[in-house]
Parts: sequence; C-alpha cells; structure tokens
Amino acid sequence: MKNFNYTNFVATATVAALAGTAFAATPIRLEAEDAVLADDHKVVVITDAKASGGKSVDMKDGNLEFKVTVPATGYYTLWATYQIPSNSTNKIQNLTVNGVSAGQISFGISDEFTTIKGAGKIKLTAGENKIGIIHSWGYVNLDYIELTEYEASPWNLSPTPVTPEPTESAQKLYNFLLDNFGKRVISGVMTERPFENNGQYTPQNYETQTELKYIHDASGKNVVLVGFDFLHASGKNSEEQWYQGYTHASLEMAKTVWKAGGIPQFNWHWKDPTHEIEAFYTKSGNETSYTEFSINKAYDEASGKWKTDSDAYKAMVRDMEMIADSLLTLQKEGVAVLWRPLHEASGKWFWWGTDGAKPCVALYKLMFDIFVNKKGLHNLIWVWTTDEASDALDWYPGDEYVDVVGRDYYYYPRESNHSSLVGSFETVKEMFGGKKIVTLSENGSVPYPDEMKADGANWSWFMPWYGDYAMESWANDNNAESWKTVMNNDYTITLEDMPGWEKYQIVEVPTTGIKSVMAATKATANLVVIGKNLQISIPGIAAGATAKVAIFDMQGNQVVIRAINGANASINLNGIAAGQYIVKVQGKGFAQNGRILVK
Repeated sequence: MKNFNYTNFVATATVAALAGTAFAATPIRLEAEDAVLADDHKVVVITDAKASGGKSVDMKDGNLEFKVTVPATGYYTLWATYQIPSNSTNKIQNLTVNGVSAGQISFGISDEFTTIKGAGKIKLTAGENKIGIIHSWGYVNLDYIELTEYEASPWNLSPTPVTPEPTESAQKLYNFLLDNFGKRVISGVMTERPFENNGQYTPQNYETQTELKYIHDASGKNVVLVGFDFLHASGKNSEEQWYQGYTHASLEMAKTVWKAGGIPQFNWHWKDPTHEIEAFYTKSGNETSYTEFSINKAYDEASGKWKTDSDAYKAMVRDMEMIADSLLTLQKEGVAVLWRPLHEASGKWFWWGTDGAKPCVALYKLMFDIFVNKKGLHNLIWVWTTDEASDALDWYPGDEYVDVVGRDYYYYPRESNHSSLVGSFETVKEMFGGKKIVTLSENGSVPYPDEMKADGANWSWFMPWYGDYAMESWANDNNAESWKTVMNNDYTITLEDMPGWEKYQIVEVPTTGIKSVMAATKATANLVVIGKNLQISIPGIAAGATAKVAIFDMQGNQVVIRAINGANASINLNGIAAGQYIVKVQGKGFAQNGRILVK
C-alpha cells in the first residue's frame, strides 16, 4: 500500500547488552526481553507464564535489537515466536541486520504464541551481529527469535503459462521471464500520467512520459517494464472524457512499449462497481473517501456460489467484461501483458479484500473464467500479489491461475534503502514451494543489482511506484544517482538489451535448478478429450495402481471426481458444459495438473 503521509520516525537509543552466543547446529534462541533498548519506553515487558523465560515484549511503537555472535560469515534463517489477539489485525515490522534492511516480517493473527519463519535468508558476518525488529505497521507481542542454518530449496517452475492456448506473444513473454529468472533483473517503473497535458489526451512515449524520461536522463538507459493502471476505466466517472482519455492513452502507450521491445504491466485500482462513490479504498485505507461495497453482496460464502441475479454481481461482471474488452484490443495487435489484478488484497485496505480470503479467491477465479473462457483473452501473464503473513496461502488463487507471485514492498517509515530484500525473497519462494517466478511487483527503493547478486535475491523485475517514489523527493526512495547505479549494471536488463519481440526466439530453459512440474513426477498422465470422453493414460504407473481424478471448472468448482485403476481409463463428460477445465490426477508417487477443452 502506498502511504503518502506516513511520518513516523524510528527511535534511536543505546542497546541493552545481550551475551553473544556461538552459532551451533541447534537453533539459537534470543529472548525478546533481553533485546529491549535501554531508554526505549515505548515497549512493555510482560510477565507471562506461557512465554519462554516467563516474559514477552509488547512492542507497541518501539524497537528491539538482538545481539548474536556467529563463528563464520554465512546465511541463516530467522524464526519468530509471537502473539497477536484475534480482535486485532495482521501486522508488519521491519527487519534489519547490522543496521541494513533485510526485509519485513509479517505477523498474522494468533491468540496463542505461534512460531513463523520471519525471514527465509539473512546474512550474518563472523563475530557479533545486531538484528533489529523495527516498528512499522503495528503492535506485536514478541516472545523470542531463533536462528538456524539456512538450507537452500530447489525451484520447480512450470515451463508454460497458466493461460490455456496462450498467444505467441504471451508464450514469448513467459519464456523471457523464465529464461532470465535467476540470471538478471528486469528494470521497470510505474507511470502516473500516460498522456500529454495538451487537452487532447495525446499518448506519451519513452521520450515524453515523466517517470520514463527522468530515468533515461539520469542513467542514459530506458526501463523494459512500464506499469499502467485501469484506475479510470471503470467507476462512477468512467464515462467522462478525461477518464476515457486516460484509459485510451494507457492502452496506446502499452502498444508503444511492446513495439519498442518492452513489457507493459497493468494493475487495476477497481472503483466501487455500483458507482455509488468514486473510490476503491475501504475505510481502513482512506477514512475520508471509501466504499462499503462488499463481494458478499454478490457471493454466498457458505455455499461457495455466486448470487448471479444480484445487482452487485451484475455490476462486477460488467466492469470485468469492460476491462477484458480493453485488453482484447492489445491482444488483437499481438501485445502480451503482465496482468496483476486484486493486488494487496490481504491488507484489506481495498474493497476486494475486506470480506476475507475466500470471497477474494472466488472473485479472482471468476475473473479468470470471464477473461479466458467468455472473452477469449489469451495474452495475459497472471501475477498474484502476496504478503508474508501466516495466512498468505489462504488468499492464493492456486497454481492453476497464477504465473508469477509478486511482493509489494515499501519501507515505512519511508527511506532510501537499496538492500536486496533477500529475507522477503526467500520467504516468498518457500511459501509457494518454489513453483512460481518471484518478483518485486511494486516497491519504493530499487534494490541495488550488486546486492541482489551477492545475496541471491533474484527478483524477476522491480517496479517502483510513480511520482516521488520513482524520482528525487523528500524521501529519496530513488533519485538520479541511484538510477544511474541500477541501470548501468550488467545484472539489470534495460530496453537497450531487448532484441525486439518480433526477433525474440523461444528457448528451452535449462533444467539445472529449474524443473518443470511435469518432469518432477515419476509418472506423467496424458489427457485427451475425444467427443464427450476424457481418455487418461499414465504410462509410468505401476500395474494395478489406483489414481484419483478430479475435474474443476475455471472458477474452482469441482464437477467430477473419479477413482481409476491401471494405466488407462476413460471418464464420460456428458452433462459438462463446453469450456476449459482443470484436471488433477493424483496417485502414489505422483501428482499432476492439466487442462482440457470440452466442446
């Protein structure tokens, strides 16, 4: 979430001494009460028999600093044991190591003390180190942290996008992301105004658009990824000339970016679908301008069914079809798009997150179904924005609907900090099983390339927000000097490095460290629809073995479940409506997802 008025400052004080502990194979526990800053009166030490050592620390607006001595420089995993009462909300605290940001720790609600992986990977140097838990977004009752040796886990990425029958441009874009992931980072920035201020809404380009021109003037290079927003494409005022001019210019600029060899990205600050107010924030996001629209006006959470006759449902579908029509204009011209809908949902500051995870996931799947099956969109690479809280997977639409998992990362309080954010990168990777490309989908300061390389924080791309986040300002998240450093490093892919999409050739990505989902299984199921029958063959299955087959529509509703025996089987599809379906085949030693088209 972008917060333009956040002015909290970190307290500084002399730290309380904590005896250093030599690192060993067993976890090293560091009690929170021993990390209280000597003159920080914002924190409160609580006596609690359920806490380790009989005490915990209610951090409130204060900070903690732990000291630990390790015998050798290396990477470690940090765990945190904490408590947040159920009458509160998820919280976020900043993490620092030796005074440098190492990411954030997301704390989900838990009435009892619970342990989470606070940072999947942090770097400690030989000798004494200082680990800070710094106040950011909320109160946390912290019991202790623990350190264990970092153990790398493998990637298991899919070689193809989730969109069925993707366009050639979508295949190229996904292959480009996959081929460069772990090798280089794609440069990007969000744009604020996509047209000239001439009263005619003339679309801008790389030479004239404010953020793009600033970066080029500072570095001599152009970014590859350019971010746009369907902010004004729907909502109460969307029929007005200025709003339509904004959307038209965004689409035209997206075409310009693609033709130049770049990558357009669209997100959607989706305003109240009922057009009662020109707002997308909930009250928690903006107390002066907010909508009370609820997904549950259109969705019955108990049954998992949509109220298709409701005005709210019809309004949401109308908006989604309108956005799909805009994206279709790009598909017709061979343009592929990074599509990032329903972003930052778990923060609940946007209406699509206020009802919780289940309705939000249902809405995402409904959108996927409408876009792909009803409107015929096949040029999108789908990006899901996650946080690092313990309930993050509850919000996840599922592997069948997501190509890239993104993390939106802003420093609060705002600061210029170009560290790699490796702790957050590793945590997101592990949360999603290494099955998805991981990216910095929205951010403040851009991590410096040398830091990313050194730490193995291989974000697919970065995209700082527009305006004073992308350009020199009071906070200097990014300025001319930092852009010069970022854009003139061999690790960063700039527009000047791009071959052009007409010339780009799809390459076979090496399997070293990256395995396809299919190749990772011991047996591979072949799925073929003949008439109204699904033919399944599993050549690698043992004789007499059984498997379970489940078929789901594109909204995630199960329509068929069968148990099959042996290597070959047939499932009758009579009664199933025409369209795309997801097939999950699971047996001993293997599991596989696939797609079928029923005509």
